[in-house]
Amino acid sequence: MATLREEHVRLAREMVARAVSVRQVAADLGVDESTVRYRLARPADAPDGRRERASILDGWTERVTAVVARFGDGPPAATVVHEVLVREFGFRGSYQAVRRWLRRQAGPRPVQAVRRIETPPGVQAQHDWFTIEVRLAGVPTRVYGLIGTLSHSRARFVWVSTTMSQLAWQAGHLALFQRYGGVPLWVRIDNLKTAVATGGGPTAVLTPAFTTFARACGFGVDVCRVRTPQDKGKTERSVGVTRTSEADLWTTDWPTLPALQAALDARAQERAAQRSCPITGTSVAVAHAAEAVLLQPLPTVHEPFDCVVARRVSRDALVSFEGRRYSVPFAWVGHTVEVRGTADAVVVLAGGAEVARHPRRTMRRLVLEPTHYEGPGTPTVRAPVPLGHRARLQLAGLPATAVVARPLDAYVALVQEACR
Repeated sequence: MATLREEHVRLAREMVARAVSVRQVAADLGVDESTVRYRLARPADAPDGRRERASILDGWTERVTAVVARFGDGPPAATVVHEVLVREFGFRGSYQAVRRWLRRQAGPRPVQAVRRIETPPGVQAQHDWFTIEVRLAGVPTRVYGLIGTLSHSRARFVWVSTTMSQLAWQAGHLALFQRYGGVPLWVRIDNLKTAVATGGGPTAVLTPAFTTFARACGFGVDVCRVRTPQDKGKTERSVGVTRTSEADLWTTDWPTLPALQAALDARAQERAAQRSCPITGTSVAVAHAAEAVLLQPLPTVHEPFDCVVARRVSRDALVSFEGRRYSVPFAWVGHTVEVRGTADAVVVLAGGAEVARHPRRTMRRLVLEPTHYEGPGTPTVRAPVPLGHRARLQLAGLPATAVVARPLDAYVALVQEACR
């Protein structure tokens, strides 16, 4: 955002009034610090005199009108008019001066009407990241908040993290679903790298990890159009409101991040009881309670992962992942399984269930679990040849002398027992 609109200036004044630094306000609004200082120093009711300034094109009306009249199909681009004026009339002004003059002559543009819709309860939630600086144990720390709003009841929650990784993206969604009391049918998001691999908007191609995550949780992903924040206006507005209304929480020195999270959860409950839902006319807390029963059940077991791939199991019951090979039960030889990389584990899923789990990013390049090679065969895969006595000794780290015959006294005992 290169300039500040009036609503942004009002938001900046509120943030500064709540002891937020001008530098932080500029960073949050995405503009230069000098821009914020200039707009804050200017009186709120001061008129904008730029429209009344003289233009270098004053007195050129006939010539510019004649140039524009050459293009009967519609008004030409300002660049075309500028080139003609320079070439034929020796105009020395800038392209921007021509552009402003043409806009002033054309008058205000038609207002684009916006369709307002409200989704039924339990259908949609809107999620988005925002960044803010807090103090944790006395240290200024950049924190990322994943804010979620149920579109129908307007129930709003914030989950905070120190990263915006794929693991944090999924963990944040799960945390918001728990606070909702269920999973909505759709989640509307922005064009984030953790969610969108290529494209944007309705034609966006999701990342494999987020695609698998959404499928496992049972919600559809609705990606907003590129550079169209009003597509998720409820959450966009919630970001601004949360920055200002919870300013006392952001400026407090917290011992740990969970302490800040607990305070945010408590504040969310307080706000829900105070705010009104425009659709039901009740408080947001009452509307949320009614909407929660219409949400899908929470995922029973789920672990956030930042990488998911499909791999074919080799004859020696191994799959390749991140430059290493991991064993799986031999019954899946020849089948394609799903391999997920979680925070600290490599999880292999097949047949809708977890079949193997190994430590992730270990120094070893070959990670084996001996029990994966035991058990009966299947109609399509014969069991590996059983280990012989010598092989078991070697795996146990025992020497060959361990195969010595029984001691003499043991044989004497056997003979005496047989002669009775």
